[in-house]
Amino acid sequence: MLEYVLRRLLYMLITLFAVASILFLLFRMLPGEATLQVISPAMDEAVQQRMKAAFGLDKPVWHQYLIYLKNLVSLEWGRSFVSAQEVTAIISYRFWNTLLLMASGLCMTLTLGIGFGIVMAWKRNSPLDVAGTVIGLIFQAAPPFITGLLLLMIMSYRLGLFPTGGMYPPGERPENLIGLLLMPAFWERIVLPTITVGMYYLATPMLVMRDSMLEVLGSDYIELARAKGLKPSTVMFRHAARNALLGVVTLASIMVGFAVGGQVVVESLFSWPGMGQLMVESAASHDYPVAQGTFLMLAILVIGLNFLTDFLYSYLDPRITVSSEGIK
Repeated sequence: MLEYVLRRLLYMLITLFAVASILFLLFRMLPGEATLQVISPAMDEAVQQRMKAAFGLDKPVWHQYLIYLKNLVSLEWGRSFVSAQEVTAIISYRFWNTLLLMASGLCMTLTLGIGFGIVMAWKRNSPLDVAGTVIGLIFQAAPPFITGLLLLMIMSYRLGLFPTGGMYPPGERPENLIGLLLMPAFWERIVLPTITVGMYYLATPMLVMRDSMLEVLGSDYIELARAKGLKPSTVMFRHAARNALLGVVTLASIMVGFAVGGQVVVESLFSWPGMGQLMVESAASHDYPVAQGTFLMLAILVIGLNFLTDFLYSYLDPRITVSSEGIK
């Protein structure tokens, strides 16, 4: 067990090193000059040189790469070329904003998707099964921009039930995350973007859970449980659903990566200051430190969740064990 964990940690470090190196080269291959975001051609030559030295732009690319790797290890990810703020401060604020929205949306998606998938599999080929499949595919086919816009038009502008956007009222920015969570206005503003995110991703876990349940329900141990006279609800939830969750667990770790980076439209529509907007803004403005930090944070999140997924397998299915040779 310990040997397997250490080997996986080594693989994670190698993967993160590769991702960090690719990001460093990728953003420097983009067209445009990064120094124009920091240094104006109208400045005095001596001032320009001092500005380049301050941001490390006066050194060769290979030297910048070595400094970049050193800063990654020490968590000193530099300063933004645009705002001169520390990258870690910018990312930490935006990351928690996106994480709150992502967590609420995915909790809604997984809860409803798993529940509906179980019922649809249990009532296979019934009107409920057909209706659930059709509705889920409609939600998945509808762009989040259209869904969110319709929610805004009906729930905010027409009925006035929810605010139109933002995380909190103007001029009332909380000092920390706890202060934000204690604001009733925050919970009013997170409802519509949560529904928008949840509806878009609902079909995937629902249909995966349905297919997994159908496969599990045909297993011998399910027939044995039924032959013992167990209640249908016991067979469905205790014996079938637990093993059918394996596919959804794998899917959830992948969905997190897409949810963090794919919420640009939702965050723009609801004026939500999150990572999605930050990725696009920093890449478009050639703000290399911020762009590298945002994409690297996403990679760390996805790789870390894949690592945890392996151990969830052994909990959900006792037949699966984690040993030094891997997962069996």
